Amino acid sequence: MLLPLLSSSGEHRLLDVKEIVYLQTNGEGKLTIYSYDDEYKMISTIKELSDLLEESGFVRTDRGTLIHPERVEAFDGILNIVKLRTRNGEVITPVSGKAQKQIKHYLKSLNEVKTDEE
Repeated sequence: MLLPLLSSSGEHRLLDVKEIVYLQTNGEGKLTIYSYDDEYKMISTIKELSDLLEESGFVRTDRGTLIHPERVEAFDGILNIVKLRTRNGEVITPVSGKAQKQIKHYLKSLNEVKTDEE
C-alpha cells in the first residue's frame, strides 16, 4: 500500500507503508510519519490512518502513536515501552495495555526481539 505524502524537503512522494517505522501526532492533530530515512507530513487524522494501516499490521500504542511492529528493536513490559530506530537514532515510545498484548503476541511469533517481562 502506498501513501501520498510530503517529505521534509517539500517533495511529494508515494511511500510504501513497509518503510514506515512509526507515526505520531503533535497533539494539535498534525501527523508526522517517520521512515528510517526521512519524516513526512500528511493531512489526515491518526484515527483515519489507524483504521487504514491496521490491515498492514500497524499497532496503535497510545492515543497519538502508531508503530510498525516489524520495526521494534526491543520491548520492555515493565516500563511499557518499545524501542524503534530511525536514521536519527533510537526512539522510545510508551505502550498502552491493549497494545502491549498485540506487540507481545507479534514478537513471540517472531522470537527475534528481546522482551523484558517482570
